[in-house]
Amino acid sequence: MFAILGDIEFTVAGGISGMEHTGTADWAEHPRIQGKPLLEWIGEGLDECNLTIELHPVLGDPEARLRALRQAKSKHEPLAFVMGSGEYLGPYVITQVGNMIRRATAVGQTVAGTVQVSLREYTGLFTRKVLRPGLVDSALNGTSAAVIGSPGLISRFLPTPSTTQLVIGHAKSASNILRAGQNLYESLKNGNASTILGQVPQLLGVTARTLQPLQGLANAAGLLDDGADLTRLGEVVLDSVMGARSSLSPVDIGNIVERFGASYAALNQAASVMDSAGPRLAGLAADVLVRRA
Repeated sequence: MFAILGDIEFTVAGGISGMEHTGTADWAEHPRIQGKPLLEWIGEGLDECNLTIELHPVLGDPEARLRALRQAKSKHEPLAFVMGSGEYLGPYVITQVGNMIRRATAVGQTVAGTVQVSLREYTGLFTRKVLRPGLVDSALNGTSAAVIGSPGLISRFLPTPSTTQLVIGHAKSASNILRAGQNLYESLKNGNASTILGQVPQLLGVTARTLQPLQGLANAAGLLDDGADLTRLGEVVLDSVMGARSSLSPVDIGNIVERFGASYAALNQAASVMDSAGPRLAGLAADVLVRRA
């Protein structure tokens, strides 16, 4: 299996022929008198992924596979995106499904074509559904798609990420977002009250993005036999992040500098505690590599 999006599986044997993954950063441009504009980093942009899938009867029923993708898009729901290696990329939404027909029947049914699927990262609240290996869409039983592998099939060999992998993934996500938050705070610490006040929505946004992975870390670590320390770590970091957020609400031009300092200190504390778990998480990663977890 190459990757799975929700319960839509993509395999090389099933026709996937390419994937383009892009990440962006948002920068504001400030004009300056008699000089080039100054760029100011605002925050991370949403990751995007474009998949290229070949349709052909030998790869599965083209119409059924295209229909599965279109139905998933029409539901307007975020879906867990997991690589075949077990790496969890996070929730994504389908923003576009394009089909270039190269061969069709006399009544317009696709026989051969190329599908372009555009995915965009979703950063809202999301609860990942755990898929059960061996579950096959009953609508595809007995079809060539069920035998070969199609978007409607959950592989019986699906390598569902282990609890240890989930802990590592949540911790990595939280660390990356906290680091991005520190960069944003650092860029503002020497600014005036008006500038800092104008960036409060961005500060609240970057801290909000840490809540889900930290909650996921605490919950997943609780399922490990020896994960009590990581559960506690996740809770401590989450408390610090909540402190960073509460320091910025409510704020006004008179108190923003003081409250910004308190928020920055709380965020740095969260990042420091998170960094202290580096050796512990590295040990878990090693266990995964040697198939002990």
